[in-house]
Amino acid sequence: MDRALRSELGARAMYGLLARRVRDGELAQVLARFREDEAAQVEALREVMRGLGGRPRSRSARRRVLAILLYLATHLGALGLALRLCLESEETLSRWYAGYADHLAAGGQRAAASACQALSLVKRRHAQALQAWVPR
Repeated sequence: MDRALRSELGARAMYGLLARRVRDGELAQVLARFREDEAAQVEALREVMRGLGGRPRSRSARRRVLAILLYLATHLGALGLALRLCLESEETLSRWYAGYADHLAAGGQRAAASACQALSLVKRRHAQALQAWVPR
């Protein structure tokens, strides 16, 4: 789950930066909302990890730096690439959370499984929304 948490921390940083960068007002609003969602996602995942006896991190300097570098690349025409990476990340995390939910449910950890299922649904909604701006 630590890998998922690092991804969430990176997404939180990335969406905050991208929301200020894009010129499409509707996309900017979507990305700003994603930024808010990511704050909730990070806290929910950290709570699950604590409940399972883990000691979750509160930040990831490497993910923050990578988000900044990707953001800077958008000034060189890489906005489409940045959005595609965000879409792929959302899809991947949705699958990871669904897998965590299945594993936790099989182990009798119903509350943690339910939390992971909710995290998966948020990621799936994000991916579906991003598909409007990222051609396949």
